[in-house]
Amino acid sequence: MLTQEPKQNLVPVPIWRCRNSECKAFVREELAASPSPACPLCNGPTIRSVKHLPELVKKYKKPK
Repeated sequence: MLTQEPKQNLVPVPIWRCRNSECKAFVREELAASPSPACPLCNGPTIRSVKHLPELVKKYKKPK
């Protein structure tokens, strides 16, 4: 018997994706190291796009 996992909430997220159609790499815009980052896998140029991804859960420790 197959059990179904609950679907994650997907939200539209701005990303930078590789221009090379064969490369599947992308970086969330909020995590990019520069305003126009290079592809993290092939170092090629990237373009801005939107992808539906699970919402990021930001975990941090409170300062003591």
